[in-house]
Amino acid sequence: MKLMRHALSVPLLALLFFSMSTGASASDYTFTTQAPSDYYPSSSYEDVYGSRYNFGGANVVDYQIPELEFGVLSTTQTGIMEKVRLPGLQDAVVTAPGGGYGIGPGPVEIADIPGLKDNFPTITQPAYTSVEGMKRSDGSIGTLKIPSLGINMKVWEGETNASMRKGLGHYSSTSAWDGNAAFCGHNRGARYVIGDIKDLEIGDTITYTTVYGTRTYAVSMVRTISSTDWSYLQATADNRVTLTTCLANHPEKRICVQAVEVV
Repeated sequence: MKLMRHALSVPLLALLFFSMSTGASASDYTFTTQAPSDYYPSSSYEDVYGSRYNFGGANVVDYQIPELEFGVLSTTQTGIMEKVRLPGLQDAVVTAPGGGYGIGPGPVEIADIPGLKDNFPTITQPAYTSVEGMKRSDGSIGTLKIPSLGINMKVWEGETNASMRKGLGHYSSTSAWDGNAAFCGHNRGARYVIGDIKDLEIGDTITYTTVYGTRTYAVSMVRTISSTDWSYLQATADNRVTLTTCLANHPEKRICVQAVEVV
């Protein structure tokens, strides 16, 4: 019986020793890959450009100008010169004596792009004529007539009661001839009144005479506006007259008439 126990203990001891040796070697495992050594190349300045970086001074990288993909001529000033001339795109570019783009002595031709003028009409500046030099011998600056209303009044400088006692007052902030010439007058209770302009119809004519001549205008707008609305006095590129007067029993309102020159 003792002999059998001894025979069984020998294999068990051998198995225990093998398992202990296997556990001890598991922590020594290492993993390696076959990736090339330059898979992540060095990004240091010295490795890339072959010299040490000069802090505060010129470096090799400062003189390296990358090649432009589609260029046949390139400098730090001129950029790219295309190999093929693009019709209509470069007609406004002058070729400099050196062969690059630049401002040359020759004339510049602007490309005529189809449809451009239709979508972007010519931009005109607002017109304006100063009242200086327009006074006549009696001190007025002009005469305004509205045949359909029997109105024939002289125009005096300034939107004041003094001017409106003698006829129409000219808004001093507006043009006195070219562009938008604006005038004001009493609607009632005075010798010179223009309250009837509220009855004007589209197309009725107005004439304005100054030292520069006489112009005829056709009524294009008759409107009731707020007494604080000054938008209709803004300068315009076309020639027009603007008339304003109070609205009876509505001090917060004004009647505004605009007429555009008949060409």
